[in-house]
Amino acid sequence: MSELLLKDKLRELRTRMHLTQSKVGQYLNMTRQGYAHYEAGLRNPDYHTLLKLSKLYQVDIGDLINNHTTPITHETLHENVDYTIKSGNSKPNNTLSRVIQLTSDEKKLFNLYSKLNSTEKKELLAMLESKINETKKNNK
Repeated sequence: MSELLLKDKLRELRTRMHLTQSKVGQYLNMTRQGYAHYEAGLRNPDYHTLLKLSKLYQVDIGDLINNHTTPITHETLHENVDYTIKSGNSKPNNTLSRVIQLTSDEKKLFNLYSKLNSTEKKELLAMLESKINETKKNNK
């Protein structure tokens, strides 16, 4: 398994959230250049900054600092959530995507599903919907 460096995770999470380095810098009360140093690997964020970043990106701090886990790609889903990042004039106007952590069973299901072709995916979805409807009927 290749190492997943913090600098790469930070860049990937920021771009997936459609944020600029300036906006993240503002959120962290630092300059764009200061934050850019984290993404370039020139500096490492301190513990309090890591906590803020994990809160901003809605990921576990352990997933940020562990080189063998990632809070992105097939292990995550996105959902739109409104967040306010105060800009210099304190106008709330920014929408971010929140990254949702999956359980190990959900990760396995998602990874297996991604390996199916489109016909197999449709069949599986139909089967799941049928199973859910059957369960609802039995619980009435």
